[in-house]
Amino acid sequence: MKFKEMSKAELYELSKKFNIKNRSAMSKDELVKALSKYEKTVSKNDEPSRQTVTSHMPEQPKQEAYVPKKEYYVPDRYNIDTIVLLPVNPKKEYVYWEVSDKTADGFCNKFSTVDPVFILKVFAGEDGSVSELASVRVGKYGNWYFDLYCPGQKLWAEIGMLDSTGNYHTISASKKIMMPADRISDLIDEETWMTVGENIEKIYTLSGITDMQKEELLSSARMHSELFKKLHKTEGGMSSSTLAQKGGE
Repeated sequence: MKFKEMSKAELYELSKKFNIKNRSAMSKDELVKALSKYEKTVSKNDEPSRQTVTSHMPEQPKQEAYVPKKEYYVPDRYNIDTIVLLPVNPKKEYVYWEVSDKTADGFCNKFSTVDPVFILKVFAGEDGSVSELASVRVGKYGNWYFDLYCPGQKLWAEIGMLDSTGNYHTISASKKIMMPADRISDLIDEETWMTVGENIEKIYTLSGITDMQKEELLSSARMHSELFKKLHKTEGGMSSSTLAQKGGE
């Protein structure tokens, strides 16, 4: 601000505004000097702080190297002649099969067939008596569920092809399997009672019991072992619950 170009009255009013002390007793030059000093003081205080604040940039988290997951390709087929029959329960069977291209082409050439027709069959019985239980037209490979109630019977599956005249020719057959029974078995296995034998005394000793307690337990174990053996030998194929009841009697 150009104080020297201002009148004394203007300087005085300005000094009142800035609350300069002893302004009424000052001459024009003294007012100019006081206002100039005030201006420098204010200007210095108003300067923005030039201190530079610096900080380290946060470290970026280390990213793990991307490793692509190894994918395993599962083909629809393996081009191998295969047929398997698996029992699900006494009234359901699962069959999966595949006819290789080489085998299919060989049959087509042998029987002069352009469009091969594949037939899946299920058989039951023994060598002397065989019966066909199911027959269905299928593709070169696939799987199928059959609802054939055959508890306790031997079953197997075949995959074959029809020639140009409609005759069936077997390509591959599964192993014969025994279907599960639909009730509890009539056979009762003889139960074998297991005893600790010569190690029982060592077990009692390691348990920390007294010699008197050990002798009582050994006597009790021998008695029960002999009792069960006697009852089992007398009654034959008994269940454990029956033996326990007789032992209690």
